[in-house]
Amino acid sequence: MPNRRNFLQTLAIAPCLLPSRLLWAAADGAQTALVIGNAAYPQSLLVNPTNDAKAMHTLLDNAGFSVDLQLDASRTTMLEAIERFGKRVQSSDTKLAVFYYAGHGAQLDWRNYLLPVNAAVSSAAALKADCIELGQVLDHFVLAQRKGAEKTFVVILDACRDNPFGTAYKPQNKGLSQFDAPVGSLLAYATAPGNVAFDGTRKNGLYTENLVEELSRPGVRIEDALKRVRLNVRLASGGEQIPWESTSLESDVFIFLRAAPKLSEEEVERQVEEEVAHWNRIKTSRRAEDWIEYLRKYPNGRFSEIAQARLNALLGTQGQRQSHSAVKPKRISPGAEQADLAEGEALVPVETLAAVSHNPYSAGRFPLGRKFTVGDSYILRSSDLLTGSVKNTFQNRVTRVDEDNDRVEMNHGKLVVDLMGNAVENRDNVADVPQQLFPAELQVGKRWTSLNNVVMKIGRSAGETKRVTMDVSIQAREKIRVPAGEYNAFRIVASGWSVGDRNATKIEVKLWVVPGINVFIRRERIKQRGNRLVESDLTELVAIRQAASGLAG
Repeated sequence: MPNRRNFLQTLAIAPCLLPSRLLWAAADGAQTALVIGNAAYPQSLLVNPTNDAKAMHTLLDNAGFSVDLQLDASRTTMLEAIERFGKRVQSSDTKLAVFYYAGHGAQLDWRNYLLPVNAAVSSAAALKADCIELGQVLDHFVLAQRKGAEKTFVVILDACRDNPFGTAYKPQNKGLSQFDAPVGSLLAYATAPGNVAFDGTRKNGLYTENLVEELSRPGVRIEDALKRVRLNVRLASGGEQIPWESTSLESDVFIFLRAAPKLSEEEVERQVEEEVAHWNRIKTSRRAEDWIEYLRKYPNGRFSEIAQARLNALLGTQGQRQSHSAVKPKRISPGAEQADLAEGEALVPVETLAAVSHNPYSAGRFPLGRKFTVGDSYILRSSDLLTGSVKNTFQNRVTRVDEDNDRVEMNHGKLVVDLMGNAVENRDNVADVPQQLFPAELQVGKRWTSLNNVVMKIGRSAGETKRVTMDVSIQAREKIRVPAGEYNAFRIVASGWSVGDRNATKIEVKLWVVPGINVFIRRERIKQRGNRLVESDLTELVAIRQAASGLAG
């Protein structure tokens, strides 16, 4: 069981820990990359892909990778290079593999295709025959994993330029299709699914220019670098191009490794206090610049998901109206008369209830989409997770919404959450900052951290301050049935510790969340202190009445 001192050491160092297998890979050169830049398309010439590929080649070469660079490659050349790359990927020596492609790309039937410079595409059949399906690259990764090899794969696609075939053929959908990353990999795209990226008029394209700059920073996790790239490209393009990633990484990945410094307890505490102080300075800010500054400084910070949601609101992101619920509820309009809720009643805005996407390769990517309205009500039932015996049925009704101060009160202040639904105060405790358990966007593979201090209000621990830190990830999207109905929900898993001066409690939480619905559908929570089980709780949604959704836009 951790005490407060080693807990603080772990807390500050954890985001910077270098996995031993990646340190070893850097030491023996077990890093390989294939970089392709295609620009000389006869029907649709591009400006920057060859420069982009050269820049990535230099970056990876400097980082110690063995790099195969291919410029203006034909279909045969691309296939041969991918085959060589696949053999290196499957080699027992290779631990980290990077595939980078700049050029034209297109989607067909949910599959993504990379275009050789000699592709002559005038139909869907020709697209399949003449272009390289991304799965041909990913298959090598999957095969290596099936052999039991412990490897990490990164795929970066700057491949969403507009009008890839000139006037010969027009794909039904623009850009590339969303694709969830295979286990142990990360897929990074220059722009959002179905959108196009700017080729640019400078030496490098907008995406790769920022990518090279951020990946060149020593000791920076690739996920943190990509978050900064996304922010920079979004701002530079005025929101017209927003990069995205899909990840299933199981450890931290670094392009340039650097040993993490050993911090004293005082340095650890100072780092934590600095971030909390930064948060407290801007927590009610209505200036986008404040949230941009925070996210650049703390891309994986203890409040980064909350900060991202604030920035999204200020910049006016394009919300997706569709979600994943399988129920067929009635619609309720804002301000409608509030009668008592009945078990199984599910009145929610219709924009949250569109059909599930038919994309067989992705669970989807959606904004959290919460919007609280006075009068919204939720009935929840608490049971013992192990025995199933019902402990309590209770109703939470929204009685006040203060958007300026990011505060939602339920039952006249007995329960307080932020605008994302993160806990601030309840019967048992009050937190200095919201507990970041809900993300700005729901996407399988997403990872983040949460930290806050809570002051206990009742029992023998009343008045004691405990620091709660959690590692959080979205692990799956799945159908789940609760008394309120059946939903297709994202499963969020969090684990961590609540550490006070007298004891430490291990916490395990699972949450099932539907985009656009303001409350979790199901929650499982287990708390252990040493070998003693402190709490075993299952809470399920029994009924819901919600007037609005943050998905409408």
